[in-house]
Amino acid sequence: MNSSNKQLSLSQRILIMIALALVIQLPPVIELMIGSGLHNLNYHWMPWIVTFGVMAYTILFFVIILWAYQLFKRYRRWPVRTKSWGSQIGWILISYLVLLSGVGALSTLNQLLYHQTTTSNNDTIQSLAQSSPVLLVITALSGIFLSPLAEELIFRGVLMNFFFKASSFWPPILLSGLIFTLEHSSTTIVSYLIYFFMGGVLAFVYRATGQLKISVGLHFLNNLIAMLELIIPILIK
Repeated sequence: MNSSNKQLSLSQRILIMIALALVIQLPPVIELMIGSGLHNLNYHWMPWIVTFGVMAYTILFFVIILWAYQLFKRYRRWPVRTKSWGSQIGWILISYLVLLSGVGALSTLNQLLYHQTTTSNNDTIQSLAQSSPVLLVITALSGIFLSPLAEELIFRGVLMNFFFKASSFWPPILLSGLIFTLEHSSTTIVSYLIYFFMGGVLAFVYRATGQLKISVGLHFLNNLIAMLELIIPILIK
């Protein structure tokens, strides 16, 4: 354990992680409130609630990102392994193919066993995006940019550095995948496994490279393609 981590007890680190895991759930709640307000714009005060909601949503995301970044920067264990841009892009693309193959196989299994073509989490995102142009923009921007950065900082950057020795490899990866899974709503065992696999791959990329920006890039690419698949059918209707 490095000297900086000794400044926080185990109970303090657990409480901080619980707090981060809870606050990262607040932006989707605010987004649901915005959606409710947009469906009741006939009341004169609803536009103000929607405006306030969008501002609160954005500010909250930036506060979460800043908080998690400060913790990550202070308590990071693993040194950054210098890699060329080509190597970084290679890690992202190869890891994405692994992610795509694993998620595809698990999604097929989920459909065969439970007749689900998407996870409950993705259904919620799609429903929000379809409900109004405002929520479509918010969902797209946060899904592509804000969520990947916030989630990587929390579930890889902070979580993996908080609770393990510098020599640990698989335990932080497995814990990161598990906590990441619990943060995403699912209704079947296989859909939970989908998020566990995603979180595990992202955690492996960070642990193997020592560069959080590579796992952020992988998460960004994954969400970008997923959002395009969601948004394009909505736009061409």
